[in-house]
Amino acid sequence: MPQAAQLSFYLDLRRRLLAHEFSADERLVTKTFTDATGLTHSATIGVLNALSTDGYLNKHKRSYTPAVWCSDNMLECTDRLEVFVEICAARVIIEQGPRLKKLHRLAGVMASTGPEDEAFFLKAIEWLAALFEAGERRTISEVAHKLIPQAYYRVLWLLVTSSSSLRNVVRKVAAQNVKALEGDLPGIRDSQAMIFQNVRRALEIGISSNPSLRFDRAQLDGRVEIREADVRGRVLA
Repeated sequence: MPQAAQLSFYLDLRRRLLAHEFSADERLVTKTFTDATGLTHSATIGVLNALSTDGYLNKHKRSYTPAVWCSDNMLECTDRLEVFVEICAARVIIEQGPRLKKLHRLAGVMASTGPEDEAFFLKAIEWLAALFEAGERRTISEVAHKLIPQAYYRVLWLLVTSSSSLRNVVRKVAAQNVKALEGDLPGIRDSQAMIFQNVRRALEIGISSNPSLRFDRAQLDGRVEIREADVRGRVLA
């Protein structure tokens, strides 16, 4: 089947999983989807495995179940992300090279883009991929990808842009990020600590208003239309 059909299936099922259309213990089997989509067995498995790798599904021997995101694993992933960002941001400031210029440019684009726009989310992932040196030395990006599923970033973004007040916090974070990249080593550390303080505050508020982390059609329409590359700069087949 054409790749376009697989992409369409991926995007549709991801949207349904974010909307909690399946119960947490519901067993999803390949045949259900091959019958509905017309995709081959191998193409369907490829999409289901990709959703599993991305953190939307749990893979079992002959079936899949929806991955459950909650306050604890969202905050745990945020803690991990802060460690990776701190390590890489310090290296970028010490290098003072072309990567810093690229990160500053991407941060500027994010600061001038509405946080609720999917383009903002895509730039944020591109910024992290550049920070983690995707395409060059892959050590940090590979470890980050293993410890922080791609779904985390999408759920985080949906949560922290769910209200106008939270979007204002995100705008503040985006502006802080631009200024942080203009500072020295102590400055970048202090700035990133403040940025993650604001991210956690926004995340906790978002979770308090949506503890099940379920997103309805109005929250998803026009905002989950693209399958982004992961923080390694890759899109799995």
